[in-house]
Amino acid sequence: MKNDFTTKPRILVCYGTRPEVIKLSSTFRELSRENIPFKSVFTGQHDELYQDVANLIPKPDYNLSIMKKDQSPTDILARTVNLFTSVLRRENPDLVIVQGDTSTVAAIALVAFYEGKKVGHIEAGLRTYNPQSPFPEEINRQIITRVANIHWAPTDKAVENLKAEGVKNVFLTGNTIVDACMKFNFPIKYGNKVLITLHRRESFGKKMVSMYKQIERLAIKHSELEFIFPMHPNPKVQHHSDLLKNVVVTSPMKYQDFLKLLSEVKFVITDSGGIQEECATFHKKVLVCRDTTERPEGEDAGFAKLVGTEIERNFGWVNDNPEWAGENPFGEGRAAERIVDSIIQYF
Repeated sequence: MKNDFTTKPRILVCYGTRPEVIKLSSTFRELSRENIPFKSVFTGQHDELYQDVANLIPKPDYNLSIMKKDQSPTDILARTVNLFTSVLRRENPDLVIVQGDTSTVAAIALVAFYEGKKVGHIEAGLRTYNPQSPFPEEINRQIITRVANIHWAPTDKAVENLKAEGVKNVFLTGNTIVDACMKFNFPIKYGNKVLITLHRRESFGKKMVSMYKQIERLAIKHSELEFIFPMHPNPKVQHHSDLLKNVVVTSPMKYQDFLKLLSEVKFVITDSGGIQEECATFHKKVLVCRDTTERPEGEDAGFAKLVGTEIERNFGWVNDNPEWAGENPFGEGRAAERIVDSIIQYF
């Protein structure tokens, strides 16, 4: 049913990274389906990677082009604040929608708060309660929670976290990544491929070297498996790629190709957050190469295992019994519908 607003809210949807585009794509579609007007702001944080998924969403009304060479998270925060403020004042929206926990998202939410605008946060309530892991995302999302007016929590655990912090206007929606994945009807197989992604800032340096060396040893030992590593363009991720002589190292894959590969692999090794959710959708077990996770649902459901840098020690857990047939803790693909319904209720 189309909404019957007397006066429809003016909405500004903001994003900057490829994962944010993917996770917002179904919300854009649902806003359009309900004839709710919106404009969008692209910060330019993942400019090259964005091009791969640009067709999933409408062309942005604004591109802030914030990225410069060798920027720190502080630099990114400062440029976003300066450039987004003028856009916000020009558009004067009733609601600013952000997704996730990057520094650009935190900056946009803070600017909106300072300017007296309401903020809606998609994927709210994820927590490790460790300020350094992941850094700076854990503090970013706690800041966003403090200033947001509507909180779209993807899981029961996220709802519990928010309510324990005294947060109001919390809606359980499921995760929009499930909406995105379900658009691609790839059959689930368990082949001889192993998918690897490692890129987190807290993994740089000695940890990354240790994990690369372990993966190389495993690739030699398990020659029946093909280890595939679509490598992030960050120079600190690429710096030690020469250690991976028996691993297929590729450039970042197009999203549809990546999901097709994920649907076919035997299992996954990653330090990513979002890939854990995609693994649940495609019923793949995953070694999570982190010391903490804001997605404990994966361990509770039995498809994820938190291993730090101990890949070799835990390799048998995924390799010996890779199939997982549990219920997806991140929802059934109706997150965007629930998000837009809650906007209609709110206004």
